[in-house]
Amino acid sequence: MKTLLNTIRVLSSIIAFGAFASIASAGPGPQHWETLGKQSQFTELKPGMSIGYVCNTCKSISVVSIKSEEQAMAMCKEGGSVTCPSCKQVSKVVIKRARNDAPTHTEVTYVDDKGKDCAFMVAMPKKM
Repeated sequence: MKTLLNTIRVLSSIIAFGAFASIASAGPGPQHWETLGKQSQFTELKPGMSIGYVCNTCKSISVVSIKSEEQAMAMCKEGGSVTCPSCKQVSKVVIKRARNDAPTHTEVTYVDDKGKDCAFMVAMPKKM
């Protein structure tokens, strides 16, 4: 009888833990961290907004305040450069296009001097 009662308690605990684990989430969802990979997303940035600069070299996320629309567009201008606020590494802005796609289907990437992706930008949530 005691063994049966202990088995029921263990099974009940496992079921309760499974129910709580299924509704738990770690950190903000994808709606909070949207990657800025298209030029059209940079045109939507207005002065006073903030974006996150994610550096793969120093493994940091830096908040960058947008001061002007020109500053936002400079971050996605092909051939331009962006400096990491943390490690001061300069990355080059490269626009990737598929051969047969229209010019509107482009991807903004940031590469180091060896041509490897080294950073990306994310839209910061409105309220934190």
